[in-house]
Amino acid sequence: MRPILQHAALFRCPLCHGAMTAGATSLRCERGHDFAISRKGYVDFCPAAKAGAYDDALFDSRNRFIGSGFYAELIEAIRKLLPDGPILDAGCGEGSFLKAVCPDPAARLCIGLDLSRPGIQRATRGGGGWLWAVGDLSRLPLADGSMAAILNILSPANYPEFARALMPGGLVVKVVPGERYLQEVRALVQDQLRHDVYSNQRVVKLFGEKFDLFETQEICHTYPLTSDQAADLIVMTPLTQGIEKEQLDLAALKTVTIHLNILAGRSR
Repeated sequence: MRPILQHAALFRCPLCHGAMTAGATSLRCERGHDFAISRKGYVDFCPAAKAGAYDDALFDSRNRFIGSGFYAELIEAIRKLLPDGPILDAGCGEGSFLKAVCPDPAARLCIGLDLSRPGIQRATRGGGGWLWAVGDLSRLPLADGSMAAILNILSPANYPEFARALMPGGLVVKVVPGERYLQEVRALVQDQLRHDVYSNQRVVKLFGEKFDLFETQEICHTYPLTSDQAADLIVMTPLTQGIEKEQLDLAALKTVTIHLNILAGRSR
C-alpha cells in the first residue's frame, strides 16, 4: 500500500468535506469524489487546477539555494518549536524546508501541501516517508483537528483553515520576511518594485489577531554568494518574476541578507 493511503483518516474531501477512505490507488470520500495517488506517491486534490507560473527550473534553483545552508538557523529554530504529532507544511513548494526541518519522517508524520503540481512532483524525488499533496490552502484537504502543528514558511496563509485543521492548542509557525530580506536583490530590481521598503507589520498584526502569539524570533545574517548561488537566487525569488534575467547585473550580486521573523502561535 502506498504510504499516503495508510493515513486516509487524516484527510477530508475538499469538495464536500466528507471523510476519506483508502482505495487501491486513490482516496475516496463517501459521496464518491475520488482522488488518485500518482505513481510518484502524491495525491492530487486539485486535478483541474491550471499550471502556475512556477516551473521546474525555479524549484530546482530553490532546492539548491535552500540546501546551501543560508536557512540553517531558521531550520534549527523551527525544529525546537515543534510539538509531537503530525505536521503540515502549508505552501511547501518543492519540499526543501519540510525535509530539512524533519529529516527523519519515520519519527514524525509530515505532510507537504502546495497548489503547484511541479513543486509537489519535485518534492517526491528521492522517495522517503514524507506525504505530499497538491491542494488549495483555502480548502485544506485535512480532517478537523488532525494536525499538531502547521508550518507556513514565506508563503500565503489561510488562517481559518489552519485553525480548523489544528488540534486544540495546536501550533502555527509562520515565517515572514524582515525589512532587509534579500535587500541585495531588491537593489537590483528597485525600478520595478512598487514599494522601496518592505514592511511585515500588517502580516504580524493579523497573525496576532488570529492566534495566541507566544514567541517571536528574528534572524538576520549576510552571507557571501558564489556566482552559481547568485544565479539560483535570481531564478527562485518572486522579486524577479516577470523581469528578464539578462537585464540584471548578476556580477554585482556578491552577498545575500537573510532577514526573517518567526511567529509562533497557538490555536484558540
